[in-house]
Amino acid sequence: MPDEIASKSVIPAIRAMVVRRLVDEHGMTQQEAARLLGITQPAVSKYMHNKRGVAIKLAGIPRVDEATNKIATMLVSGKVGQVQIMGKLNKVSIQVRKSRLMCDLHRRLEPGLNLSSCRICET
Repeated sequence: MPDEIASKSVIPAIRAMVVRRLVDEHGMTQQEAARLLGITQPAVSKYMHNKRGVAIKLAGIPRVDEATNKIATMLVSGKVGQVQIMGKLNKVSIQVRKSRLMCDLHRRLEPGLNLSSCRICET
């Protein structure tokens, strides 16, 4: 199911990108990044050490890079709440799906499934 793949792979990959921006580009501690994202410091550590959020590679895709940069900047500004950030994360996840960036991962996870005519994520 595409929703399951997105929740287990795409959203963690997006979070990992935001975490790296907060820590590496904005100089935050793992604890500060965790607080801003509403996750634990051990989760941030796993993102930073590529133990979580690595099932799908989204870094280097311009629209995903731009979106995660914007999310990190919004978090640093302190002017947005968790609900707004969740909305932005969800929007990026939907963009990933609609752009068919998740299809290769889906093929690897379900090799017996014929996805050649699948358009579920595009709608």
